[in-house]
Amino acid sequence: MRLEKLRIKGFRNFNDTEIVFEKKALIIGANDVGKTNLLYALRLLFDKTISEHDLELSDADYNAYSGTNTIKITAYFRDVIEECLLSTFREAVKDGKLVIRYTNQKGGSYKIFSGYDLETLVELQSRQYIKRLNMQYVDTNRNLFSFLRNERVRMLELAKEKLSAADASSDDQKIQQIQNGLNSINENIGSLHYIANSLQEVNSELAMLSVHNEDQILRFIAGESNANKMLDNLILAYSTGDTPLSIGGDGRTNQIFLATWIAKQRIQKDIDHVTFYAIEEPEAYLHPHQQRKLSAYIQNSLDASVFVTTHSPNIAAKFNPAGMVRIYTKNKYSFAACGGCSPLLQNVLNKFGYRLNAISAETFFSDGVFLVEGTSEVLLYTALAKEIELDLDRYNISVLSVEGIGFKPYVAVCEALNIPWVLRTDNDIFSKPKQSPRKKYYAGVSRIMGIVDGIDDQDTELADYWKQHSHENEWGKDEEPPAAAIELNDYIRQSAESLGIFLSDSDLENDLAMSPLLDVLLAHYGKSKKNLVTAMQTRKAENMLEFVNKNHEQLSMLKETKIVAPLEMIVRTVIERERPCEDKTTD
Repeated sequence: MRLEKLRIKGFRNFNDTEIVFEKKALIIGANDVGKTNLLYALRLLFDKTISEHDLELSDADYNAYSGTNTIKITAYFRDVIEECLLSTFREAVKDGKLVIRYTNQKGGSYKIFSGYDLETLVELQSRQYIKRLNMQYVDTNRNLFSFLRNERVRMLELAKEKLSAADASSDDQKIQQIQNGLNSINENIGSLHYIANSLQEVNSELAMLSVHNEDQILRFIAGESNANKMLDNLILAYSTGDTPLSIGGDGRTNQIFLATWIAKQRIQKDIDHVTFYAIEEPEAYLHPHQQRKLSAYIQNSLDASVFVTTHSPNIAAKFNPAGMVRIYTKNKYSFAACGGCSPLLQNVLNKFGYRLNAISAETFFSDGVFLVEGTSEVLLYTALAKEIELDLDRYNISVLSVEGIGFKPYVAVCEALNIPWVLRTDNDIFSKPKQSPRKKYYAGVSRIMGIVDGIDDQDTELADYWKQHSHENEWGKDEEPPAAAIELNDYIRQSAESLGIFLSDSDLENDLAMSPLLDVLLAHYGKSKKNLVTAMQTRKAENMLEFVNKNHEQLSMLKETKIVAPLEMIVRTVIERERPCEDKTTD
């Protein structure tokens, strides 16, 4: 059995969204985009801990922006072959397919339906099916020690239930030996003189208070004197050799909890029910190395379907791309990029390949991305944004270096994940050494048109223009750019900006040298105007860091220049995506 997809209509963040899942799904996105609400939609159908009262929902659970009075949550299953499910759902299963739907109406009551497709849905009288098909949920707000205690107790109970008769008899004998040992320990404790003497006066006073106390005396005992109660209250502890150690901090406790919880799921796995799992933010309290290890551990440790939410780029970077689900908001509604898990997204992320790390994975959680060539651009634009009061973190915008000119894989990821993006690249004049006779060309113009060709919703007019005029972007190696090349360069530069693609006049250093910052740069580097650019291009990142640290207050001088245009555009785009949708219609 596998949950193939979920459709959510009218519930909290979701107006009408369908999400496709793989067996192992990682649900990512910024805060408050609907990750927890997605899991809660599943819980309404499959979580045994959700009460009848909670199933009724409140007015606040209805999507406020659509004005809907109806909630529909529909789960589609495939490969339903388990006998316990076939006997539970009977006619509702056909060709391994099963559909279960939750509905609610404002002022009404919830209903549950099942069938093998939408046309065969029949109302169920109760949620009794969750005895056979259910979801185990781990809350992000879990009290680690409370959870640990509860999971430990249940794990021991399950292990005891699965004992063979011989092992159970052997354990009973050992428990009796433990009880005898406890009795002996407590007798020896009571015989210690300082312990006996310490309670003599207390027992005398108790006898004087009531006749009922004459034959009952206080004793010191070593904790629990009943073996069965002691075993019911065992605590988990590390040990080195025979010496127990305290569990330690929250990170280690979280690891113990997850290991215990997963072990319990394995122990209780049985043929009489099917369980899938949801874990919120398992990375809590863990440092990056352990987050990466945890990502692999979760994927490999459970055979059943698993849904994981995370804010960790480290977990995202190590998760199977086939299982990636990015939730984002647009016009106050929540959506799944690519409709959830998709071959397109998997293909794009696979091609992204070695570039995927904790830094680039930050993109998955961004509401907007500004792509630049290198570290010096990241340093400049991060400092510049602060000085002109564009709070990038407030808008969940990342400035990301592609470490060169390889923008295409990054753009493809942003497009697939429905993340708004802009980019800025140099427009150096390069030669084509393999061409005879050798030619020069505007490298940036060719680069950005290659990017435009890879965008699905590209400006076709611009693409057609490039096809007709691309030959004009070449000239002799000893010549200056001809008028036709300059005209082509200007046209493409202006047209591409509407797509979020910004082209330098030459490169960042030359653009800065031509800006109002010129005098500040000359003073900082102590160079003539003629040698300034060369000095800036030497140890670019190191020099840029020193410059912005010492002169950051002067960066506001760039506010009215073309240099700041990409920043302004990505902020504007992110803001516009968050405006409420005016369409209030629903079906």
